[in-house]
Order: sequence, then C-alpha cells, then structure tokens
Amino acid sequence: MGGRVDGRVQGGEQAGEIRIPYVLRMTGKAPGCLAGHKRSVQLPAVREHLGRLGRELGWHGALSADVILGSDGPVFIDLNPRLVEPMNALLSGVDLLTPMLDLARGRTPAPQPPGKPGVASHQLLLAVLGAAQHSGRRRAVLGELAAAAVRRRGYAGSREEPMAGVDARSMLLFALAAGATLARPALWRWFASGSVAAYALSPHGWRRIVQHAPAAP
Repeated sequence: MGGRVDGRVQGGEQAGEIRIPYVLRMTGKAPGCLAGHKRSVQLPAVREHLGRLGRELGWHGALSADVILGSDGPVFIDLNPRLVEPMNALLSGVDLLTPMLDLARGRTPAPQPPGKPGVASHQLLLAVLGAAQHSGRRRAVLGELAAAAVRRRGYAGSREEPMAGVDARSMLLFALAAGATLARPALWRWFASGSVAAYALSPHGWRRIVQHAPAAP
C-alpha cells in the first residue's frame, strides 16, 4: 500500500491465538501519542502480523501496537500488553472488554469478526488541545469548535466517545477547558502534561535504572 497510515492495532489473544482483532486509523492530531479523531479500518496484513507475534510469544491477554503502514508493509512500534481505544472498537461492533474479563477468569472468549470499517469517533477536547498545540492560534481552536458544532470536516458522521448522553458535570468541565484553551492556546501544555507525567517514566527515572542495572555478562 502506498503512502502512509498511522494507526493502532490490537487484539485479545488466548494461548497465542488471536480472537478479537481490531484496527483503527488515527485521523486527527492531539497532544502526545493521542488522537482526537479515529476511524476503524480493515487491514488483514496487520492482523496477520499481530497474530503471528502472539503465537510466537504464546501470548495470553491483550496486545496492542502503534503501526506505520508504508510501501514496504507495516512497521510495528510501541507494543503494549493493554487495551486502547475501546470506544471506537465498540462502535464498530467489537467488544474488547468482555473477552479480557473472560480471559482473566479462565474462560475461553468467543471469537469476534473484525470491526465494521469506516466507523468514525472523536474526542473533542483532545482535538481542541491538538489544534492549540499545532497552531498556537485562537483561530484554529475556534475553528475546531465550530466544525464540531456544525458537524463538518472530521465530525461529519462521527460520534463523541466518552459521553453517554448529556452529563452536566462533564459538559461543564469541557466548557471550562475549551474556553481556557480558546482564551490562551498555550494552556494546552497544562491540560496535556499532567495526564502523561503522572505515570510516564521520566528522564531522571531512566538514568537511575541504567545506573543501578547489573552489568551484562
């Protein structure tokens, strides 16, 4: 396949057999490694590689990876033993959570077909922060909010992920965060940094690990 596709692939594996394949394409930029817009896709070659990896490892549980797909085929980076993007998967017809609970309880999860391609979802707050990060201009932030309001650009046919119905407190928090970012786009750093810094390995932590690691034989 020519060009470049940035996306994520994941699956639930039992004894190395992939049972719940799911692939999505990240179509909108957000701070860090996140995506404000996602769209489910079908990429059999990517699923085959993930299945082979699971078989070689005898993997039992969740397995996800970021994928760059170019003319030479898929390149897998940032593999993780965890689930990501469960809402887009659910909207496309793939339940990622129930099979993981089955595996944890020693049950055999029922195989699921690949998700329906072309299902779009978004997280508006991430998209707003991404607009502020990549442009630094109020106009870009306002344009993102306007596109969401009139359901244009990446919002046409797309569903907001985290909210089930209208939750007043969540809407208030979103309004405060979006309003603050619109008034001062540089605030995207404050909103984005805390979520990752709370768990990510810092440069100081990495240096300590290397310093105290046993010497190679």
